[in-house]
Amino acid sequence: MSLSKNQIIAAKDSQSVEVEVPEWGGSILLRPMTGTARNDYEFWAASEHNKNGQSDFRGIRERLIIAHAVDDLGEPLFTLDDIEQLSGKNADVIDRLHNECQKLSGLTAEAVDDAAKN
Repeated sequence: MSLSKNQIIAAKDSQSVEVEVPEWGGSILLRPMTGTARNDYEFWAASEHNKNGQSDFRGIRERLIIAHAVDDLGEPLFTLDDIEQLSGKNADVIDRLHNECQKLSGLTAEAVDDAAKN
């Protein structure tokens, strides 16, 4: 049986995961990126250049966390205005959360390799 447009739109197709961050004294909820968030992230990654025309990926980890982190109601926890503040946090924590975000959205090196094979 094929799904109707309304069934597709109403489907709950992403599950948040809770990631412990002992350095921050608690946990953070991460969910897979929405299509809009992925489009925004990919557009930024493809178009971000410094004044010399070179790719400039500063804040790439923080941007991915922003695209994934949500509150208890599923609303975004951060905005792009929070990049600088997140960049000031412990790099090990940011790396760990970034890695979790990559796993949730199929952006690990292994997932990219698997997609290329298919």
